[in-house]
Order: sequence, then C-alpha cells, then structure tokens
Amino acid sequence: MFGVVTHGPVWLLLLCELASPARRLFMRLRKTRMRLETSSAVAVALPPPIGDSLIGLVLVNNLIRNGYRPVVFGWVAEHLADWLPGVDVRKPEGHTGAFDTVIELWKTDYAAALSRSGRTLSLDRFPEYSGSKHMVERIVDVATHVLQLRDVTRSNGLVVPAGVMRGRFANRVAIHPTGSHPEKMWERDKFLALSRALMRRQLLPSFLVSPSEMSGWDDVAREGHEVNALPRLGDVATWIAESSWFIGNDSGLGHLASSLGVPTLTLFMRRGLARSWRPGWGPGAVVLPPALVPSAALRERLWKRLLTVRRVMSAFNALQGASAREAHQARPAARRDVDTAQATILPDA
Repeated sequence: MFGVVTHGPVWLLLLCELASPARRLFMRLRKTRMRLETSSAVAVALPPPIGDSLIGLVLVNNLIRNGYRPVVFGWVAEHLADWLPGVDVRKPEGHTGAFDTVIELWKTDYAAALSRSGRTLSLDRFPEYSGSKHMVERIVDVATHVLQLRDVTRSNGLVVPAGVMRGRFANRVAIHPTGSHPEKMWERDKFLALSRALMRRQLLPSFLVSPSEMSGWDDVAREGHEVNALPRLGDVATWIAESSWFIGNDSGLGHLASSLGVPTLTLFMRRGLARSWRPGWGPGAVVLPPALVPSAALRERLWKRLLTVRRVMSAFNALQGASAREAHQARPAARRDVDTAQATILPDA
C-alpha cells in the first residue's frame, strides 16, 4: 500500500485503507507500528514553513541514520542543500508517481503527486504526533514507536559548511523582528528600543527581514540601524551562524538559529505555545510576558504590551551569561550535532 510492512489485524488494515475518516479514528485509538521496506523508494515532502521543515528534517536525519535513502522535497531543503551533507534534495518536477512511500508532516499540495498510489503517510494522523509535547519529541516518538527506527536522535542534521565561521562576529546580535503571523510579532518600536539598548552595551544588532519586507524598514536603516534583506535562506543561515546571538519572534528563523547552535532568545505570547514550539536544539531561552491576565484569549491580545524591553534585555543578559559558561563545552564548528540542548522557559514573573 505505502511500501511498508504493518503489524495488526488484516481487517483493521483494510478498513483503514478504504475510508479516510475511519483510518484517522483507528490511528488515534490504536498505536500503529510499521516498518519501511528498505528496498522501497521513499520520499519526504516537507511543508512550506521554515520551522516545520527544520523539524521535519529530524525524521529525514533519522531515516538516513537507519540505512534508508529518502529523497527530500521542499523549498527550505533546496535553499539549505549545502548545509545538509548526505541528503538527496530534489525539486518535485519530474518525479510524479516516482515513490512507493511519501511521508509528510501534514497535508501539502504537492506530496500526493509524488506517490505511485496517490496516497501519503501523513504524520499528523498518528497519536504520537499529537498532544502537548515539543514538536521535535513528536518526531522522535514517531520515528521510534511508529517506524520502529533503532538509532534515533533529536538532531535535524544541519551542518555548517566549510567557509562559514560560526560566531565570527563576536558582538553581532541577529534580530528577526517580523514573521508570517502578525499576532506573534512583538511591537516594532520595542524592537528598535531593544536595538538601541544593545548598542549601548557595545553590541551590534543586525535586523533580518525578507526582501518583500524591506520597504517597510527603509526608515529604520536611515536612522542608523543595520537592516538586511538577504535573498536566499542559505544566505540568512550564514548571517545567523556567523553572529553570536539571535533574538526573534516565534518564527522559523529562531528554529534555524537553534539548529546552528547559535544562542537563541525567542519571544512568545504564551507558555503553551512555548512548550511545543520553542526552538529545541542549541542553547536558548524563551521569554514570556508576565502572568498578569487570567484569560488565555486576553493574554494573546495584550502580550505585546505586557512584554517590555527591560524584560527582554534581562532575559538576553541571562542567556549571554549561560552561553558564556557553556562555551568551553562547544563541539568543533565544522561539525556540530545539536542534539540534546533545549530552550529554557523563563519564569512569568
């Protein structure tokens, strides 16, 4: 069916294949186990968001560690191909119906076309992928308990390429003040105030925005702040890797910084989101607004006002101190397997 060997009653497997709603129901009621055929052609279709793709690469890395050779699709992997040694990254064009098994985190608009059967193995159907666990832990659980992989890691396999020097600019703080979800974006004026506070500390804040956002930040550049709009994600990765710290909203670039081992401070609107979506690889911390409002809905509306520049600077100072103490334990820059470190969630008050 999907190029896998499954374990379970035949009637259950047939029913799950015949009816999509029944399939979802049974997969939630029963933990399904399966083993990919080593001889089958396997593809992993990554979703468009940067953070989701970097999390999906954890599965790719684990498949490779266990002897499989998946072909990986998605624009994030394309842009970061030089950072993914040993990963077969391709574009979907020319691969229609080429794979026995196509795995995706959740339904995309291109994955089904890659499958010979027209069906995909969507991880969000499994109970291991649900709940309040961190997203990386969900992938690890799927790899371990569903796909039954034996050699499992939290790392997504990103490696800093030769020619890129980690932490090259000792005073540079990369800042990502935007994102794809406006409700998750801290106020622009506060980011500018944060930049000025960092400058007073003899640090070099460097804003990163997308090329399409640059017109809205021209005035900031004219005021003397450094603003960069780099065209490719690989260029952004280089800029972040050669910085010494990263500060940003709950967005994909925080996950990228964490993947590269750059100490990362992430601004979240509420604790529940931070538990599941905090950057989960390199050293880092999460800063939240103080818990002054009882309602979750109200906290989401007011978090930008409640989270002060002073609070973010205090969290950054703590991160600086922690990363300095851990610097002597860093692995060689040419090959860093960021595997076990997780972000700290700072207290609400």
